[in-house]
Amino acid sequence: MLDDFMNRLPELLAPVQNWHSLKMVKGIADAIYFGVEDYNMRAKADNFKRDNLIKVTEFCHEQEPRMNAYLCTNILIYNNELDDLEDLISVAKDAGIDAIIAHDIAAIQIAKKMKVNFHISTQANVSNIESAKFYEGLGAQRIILARELSLKQIGEIRKNLKSTEIECFVHGAMCTSISGRCYLSTTICDSEEFSANRGKCVQPCRRRWTVIDDDNNELIYDGLRFLNSKDLCMIEYIPELMEANIDSFKIEGRMKDPLYAKTVVKCYREAINSYREGTYSSAKVMDWLNRLKTVFNRGFHTGFYFHKPTIEEVELEEMGNISPYKKVYIGEIESFHETTMTANVLIENKGVPLKSGSEVLLKGMDTYHFETVKKIFVSGKEVKEVVRNDKDDPLKVNIRLTDKVLPQEKIFILTKNRNLKI
Repeated sequence: MLDDFMNRLPELLAPVQNWHSLKMVKGIADAIYFGVEDYNMRAKADNFKRDNLIKVTEFCHEQEPRMNAYLCTNILIYNNELDDLEDLISVAKDAGIDAIIAHDIAAIQIAKKMKVNFHISTQANVSNIESAKFYEGLGAQRIILARELSLKQIGEIRKNLKSTEIECFVHGAMCTSISGRCYLSTTICDSEEFSANRGKCVQPCRRRWTVIDDDNNELIYDGLRFLNSKDLCMIEYIPELMEANIDSFKIEGRMKDPLYAKTVVKCYREAINSYREGTYSSAKVMDWLNRLKTVFNRGFHTGFYFHKPTIEEVELEEMGNISPYKKVYIGEIESFHETTMTANVLIENKGVPLKSGSEVLLKGMDTYHFETVKKIFVSGKEVKEVVRNDKDDPLKVNIRLTDKVLPQEKIFILTKNRNLKI
């Protein structure tokens, strides 16, 4: 069956919240999904402004190969928002958006009226053939299936659709609720302002809970995070996913930083290409898993693809990131000399080694990128490593890089040493 995938690979869909993460996935992802200030399920993300829509779509379409851009408009919509939503979709159409992602019938109807492609959000919880056919009949270009489906169920739905594509999540955060439709946040906060269905969830499911069975006066859970689902990770099962004819592999993570976006998207790009080329192997899978563990994760599991999750798929003890790695600040760029491709650097953090050949993260007011330290010089003498000791004043060193950097950019390294100060 490998020959069937040589000509038709699944789309790799990347999460993007701002320009930093968008630039991190260019040339790697086939498409991005993002939100503006309103009407998307990640209201707390660093979303683009509405007047950025043209720039975002143009940036994507100018890439080689071209990236598609999908705008999230997938929250519940109220009457007083209909005119503004219509204005947003109109602006998106003029910007050349490839599709909107919608859940509410109002957003779907507006898209149909304006002849804008629309994808059915996972919020619609499409879990069977008849539901999928209904949305195909409405004219949906794509359906993002419910996360609670097995690979077998996904395959059955795929075979019964004539023209509508299917999209499935392959990596990222999972909710314990059905496809993210949850009222726990609203209930706990006693306010619609914190509704998960409006993109404003405070994630109470990640907290510790005590549960008592009133009927039997029995303590079920005492201070455990029993609703805290581990993250989905399907990098080990790329062959099975590709052979299921899924049209788009979706990565969750619009609240994550650009390092997460780049690392995860790059691993899945390599995995897809590797299977196409016939070089997919257990050794490569182990390498991808190790790299995925360097960025934010709650531990990994395979969701509903092969069996219904059990307590083993829940992270009971830790809240948030369990990765042993962290970004550690080193210092700051003072100046850069383009003719020699060297930068003068002030090493400020104590006990943090900067090594020749290592990759560093540079972050400025409007920049976020990675560079390789080719050489390090101290007082004109080349060294392999430099560390500021406790008694030292901030060290001034000179480093040779692969690309241009800017003064005042902060330098970070990724390390497994949890004792280093951030």
